[in-house]
Amino acid sequence: MPATWDLPRSSGLWNQQDIANYNRLPIWMAMQQTKKMQMWSRWKDMFPKIKWKQNMGDILQGVIAENSPIVNQVHRPKNITELPLKTVASTWERTNQSRVKRHNFESPQFNFLPSFRDFRTKQLKFAAEDLSKQIAVGYDLFTRDNVFQNSPFVYVVGNTTSGELPLINAPAALPTDTSAIKDTAWVAATSAKIGSDDNGFLSYRQIQAVASYAKNYLMIPPMEGMQSGAPADNEMSKGKYILVGGSEIYEGLAFDEHVLNTKPLAMNLLNSSFQGAIGPNIIFREEFYPLRFAEDGTMPAPEIELLLPDSGYSTPNATRQTVVNPAYASAAIGVAFLIGYNPYEQIDVGPPPSEFTGASINGKRFNQLTWNGEVRLTDNVLVNYGSNNLDTNKYGEFLQLIADTVLGIIGNTPRNVIPIIYRRQIAPSLFV
Repeated sequence: MPATWDLPRSSGLWNQQDIANYNRLPIWMAMQQTKKMQMWSRWKDMFPKIKWKQNMGDILQGVIAENSPIVNQVHRPKNITELPLKTVASTWERTNQSRVKRHNFESPQFNFLPSFRDFRTKQLKFAAEDLSKQIAVGYDLFTRDNVFQNSPFVYVVGNTTSGELPLINAPAALPTDTSAIKDTAWVAATSAKIGSDDNGFLSYRQIQAVASYAKNYLMIPPMEGMQSGAPADNEMSKGKYILVGGSEIYEGLAFDEHVLNTKPLAMNLLNSSFQGAIGPNIIFREEFYPLRFAEDGTMPAPEIELLLPDSGYSTPNATRQTVVNPAYASAAIGVAFLIGYNPYEQIDVGPPPSEFTGASINGKRFNQLTWNGEVRLTDNVLVNYGSNNLDTNKYGEFLQLIADTVLGIIGNTPRNVIPIIYRRQIAPSLFV
């Protein structure tokens, strides 16, 4: 079975890995290895951390001091011979609130037989690495989803709605485990506003337009290299925004009409490309699995299990291969993120209470509460011998991989992120 997310804690408590899943002797086998694209994280360390401590509750409320607003564009005092007018400036505080979340990861139960008789001897090690990958991806997806859902503005590339700017107001709230304010219907309706063909793609001009809206319309400070003091005469602002998104955005720059028409003749776009920068004010960071939607607002799964033709020697998983989901690969709508200064802080929860970690209890087999995402092996499982006949694992014939994570994110200034919804060009070199 593929990876299955968000199951109830009580489900599958004694599901066992099929002992026929793996190929085994005496049939002669040859171990094959293949290269796969190595996944990477983009969101795990995107924002600064807040240290959480024990006995602080499960709800975090952040407090930020706000300056008084500038409410005039002119200043016209009274004559010195008259009673002067006055300005009263009041400051206040705003708050952000978030809750700490928790999630479990498990493998099926492993019987001792595959390790005893099967050809590939490191099933447990491979399964542990695979579970670690799921944990890392989960952390990234959790962070990105919260950022997308809690962003009060969205940029729609080539917005075709009459009288509406490309930067639109959007519903914003941190998602829960059961609801999200930018739901399927909202995504579908917003995607319908995107320009068609080239007018809907995130081109160089559109990227610079988003940065211009960020700086001049929302006054979002840049994320990196934020300048202190006024710039020198004729000096380009030194601050840089971060653009996070799919590879087709960056690939398209080498064929972008505006870039080709304005670049210096000596610039070698095909070989040197842009070296991670887009113009003077944006740094690009590519996501491995960027956020994509179908036209109807649904989110296709990034990967699927492909059922291959039976080669004549069939075990339950001998004809399955994990591949990219065609529906995800061809999804029409992409989402990128322009990120300014400190929009969020990630909550570093720290260790569980010491009473539950075994630190104060002398016992080799004491079950520890560990929620830092560490994959560990346990034999503390129930065994199902069929017909719902359950027993303890007193003979030690079964093992299981488990992991526990605690996550949290809180907004600092959520308006400092602008999600950009655009129409994808899967092979930008063909759109010329």
